[in-house]
Amino acid sequence: MPKEELVTVIVETPKGSQQKFDYSPNTGRFELMKLLPAGMYFPFDFGFIPDTIGEDGDPIDVMVISELKTFTGCVVKCRIIGAISAEQTERDGATMRNDRILAIPETSMEYAKIKTMRELPKGLVNQIESFFIAYNEQAGKTFKPLANITPAMANKRIKEGAEKNRESKTLVEIFLPRVNDKTAESKLNQLKNKLIRQFGGLTAYDRGAAEGKWLANDKVEQDAITVIEVMTNEFDDDYWKLVKADLEKLLNQSQILIRYSKINQLV
Repeated sequence: MPKEELVTVIVETPKGSQQKFDYSPNTGRFELMKLLPAGMYFPFDFGFIPDTIGEDGDPIDVMVISELKTFTGCVVKCRIIGAISAEQTERDGATMRNDRILAIPETSMEYAKIKTMRELPKGLVNQIESFFIAYNEQAGKTFKPLANITPAMANKRIKEGAEKNRESKTLVEIFLPRVNDKTAESKLNQLKNKLIRQFGGLTAYDRGAAEGKWLANDKVEQDAITVIEVMTNEFDDDYWKLVKADLEKLLNQSQILIRYSKINQLV
């Protein structure tokens, strides 16, 4: 009998938590990103497979189904039982694949005999889908389950994500002022779609007002910003200079910050 294939999962948000945590490859730390509405919580441990890149540009997401509740940063050896294939639409209208891998911890006793999603308790997969639909809805996004895929197909996608990660070790961050103009927002969405096609995915999020103070005029300024992140193999200076110039013209800014850094992921 062949030995069972296991993957390493890093837990970001524990089972039962109303706080959503994300691992930051820049700092090597886990950051509190949001609070879920009252009465809403994660049904199982939720995390990622290190050294992989999914369709959304982030490490591949995993929901760890078991009777266990671990903690943020816990390393769990799991077997893959399948995945919920899904399409996610961002608030800006950008659409991408964002599958949810389902896994069972090697140490689980209650789910020790579960090998596929079909063997899970009746209705559990539907409940997990409902959670992700509601979770995205409260963030202004749409999560549309497409199909359930087999363990073999899910493992294939994990291997593809690992291969993509080996090719992408540079994080590029674009810092933009919050856009309220509809014309500029439409053009910015076009740029996002272009980056998705070019790099296979991106992460975009709003950051609260940051305070800036300068000695020359003793003024304090506060600006809410949007951050766009993409992963790539190498930083192409000429390409990003063109992107920078286009953004400065589009947003009527004298200076747009684009920075890059080499990433070492948690293992």
